[in-house]
Amino acid sequence: MKRNTRYQNRMQIVMAITLGWTLFACISFISEYFFVRDLIAIKRLAGSYEFWQDFAGVMILGIIGGFVGGCFLVFKMGSRYRKKSFAFGILNSGLIFIITYLALAVAGLFIMDLIYFLFTASFFSAVNKSLQNVLFNIRTPSFFINMFVWAFLMSGTQFLLQVSDKFGPGILWKFVTGKYYHPREEERIFMFLDLKSSTAIAEKTGSNKFFKLLKEIYADITEPIMNSRGEIYQYVGDEVVVSWPVEKGLSGNNCLLCFFSIQQALVERKKYYLNEYGLIPSFKAGVHIGEATVGEIGIIKKDIVFSGDVLNTTSRIQEECNKHNVNIIMSSELLRRMPMNGFKKISLGEIKLKGREEKLALSTIEAA
Repeated sequence: MKRNTRYQNRMQIVMAITLGWTLFACISFISEYFFVRDLIAIKRLAGSYEFWQDFAGVMILGIIGGFVGGCFLVFKMGSRYRKKSFAFGILNSGLIFIITYLALAVAGLFIMDLIYFLFTASFFSAVNKSLQNVLFNIRTPSFFINMFVWAFLMSGTQFLLQVSDKFGPGILWKFVTGKYYHPREEERIFMFLDLKSSTAIAEKTGSNKFFKLLKEIYADITEPIMNSRGEIYQYVGDEVVVSWPVEKGLSGNNCLLCFFSIQQALVERKKYYLNEYGLIPSFKAGVHIGEATVGEIGIIKKDIVFSGDVLNTTSRIQEECNKHNVNIIMSSELLRRMPMNGFKKISLGEIKLKGREEKLALSTIEAA
């Protein structure tokens, strides 16, 4: 189910790329068409220029090119580019397109011409004519103009994908549409994840190696968070804040499965972590639900920020993990709305959290 959700999210991105590339191809053709029409009207050119037949061809090529290019960037290169710099992803995607474009254009033109000429000439003569025709086509300025324009589009698409990754899935679109330009109230689920024994680990490994460790851990836990439909709200040192809209977090116990999936992902790489750092990383977590105010903030550097008592309370819940020697604690307010299939709830009683006057009923969770 989680893999299917992830596949659907990726396909939505591919379809958006397909639509964007098709629109770009169609607008470019329409601009070229009316430019030629104007030249014909002022008698700088002679002849006619059929619209619908060529327009249909451009649209089909745009759809095919957008779909193939989108699948390549999202499914094939997405995970690789995430571990590289912005510049590498942008330049590499454009270079790959140029190489592929040249290879397909030369091979396609040659094969089509060869098949055509074989009906009217000998094999060697057909090969010679096909090569001459290929050389003629690739020497035209329009061939290279189209190649570089589409390579630029490929690089631009990769840039937008990387910017989207930088903000988090869907956040860039929220900035574009101004969804949170005016602050609004939303009921949200928050999870505060804190790396266990982080101070001791940092002292043991040193700051540079500890930073490398954090970078690898965050890379490993990203997939489980995405599969549980969570949104990474913030990285705060060795702490990660994950958020869900209520319906997504409650659906299939996503907000709870997320934590156990993260722990499992780290256990699966325990051999690597033991060899490289001499430890197996693990997290403690606090999870809570409540109303939060969300909106854009900042002038030079804009961000979408949540505020409200729910965040402070979730942080305090996470701090209780050490006191009770457990890995995860959830509030009763959240647990009342979850089906808890496949999990066992162990009550910790009503606890007075730091900074709160009222006590809050808390529980830890174990896999049944």
